[in-house]
Amino acid sequence: EEIARRKFLLENPRGICISPPGLGILDQIEKEMGKDLSGIQLSDLSETLPPIITENLQLAKEIEVRSEGSRIHVSMINPAYRSLYTSEDLKSVRFLGCPIASAIACAIAKSTGKIVFIQKIEASQEDQAVKVWYRIMET
Repeated sequence: EEIARRKFLLENPRGICISPPGLGILDQIEKEMGKDLSGIQLSDLSETLPPIITENLQLAKEIEVRSEGSRIHVSMINPAYRSLYTSEDLKSVRFLGCPIASAIACAIAKSTGKIVFIQKIEASQEDQAVKVWYRIMET
């Protein structure tokens, strides 16, 4: 609503509105699925996202999505944007995630209609894995 009115600085609560880095990928995911993700069950999303991200879009070698209540864990092997996590200069990737992690957060938010935030991100050099923990905010 704030963005629609071209207001990017929020006063209460204080903050700033930015476009998620994964918004373009989310659009591609929906195009590949042939439908809007609004209202899709989280269990269906968990099954549908991995093959689209790995096979159709070829953005990661492997991906696993597990959900436990309001918490979602995603494990990606060799994601396309893994190098973003190794740069010490890039602080925003720790909060917003890479475009893939951001797209998954957007997909979860769109399907549940709730606010989603990234709780934790771990990037491993050894097995080329990126693990992301999301949390759905209960209203």
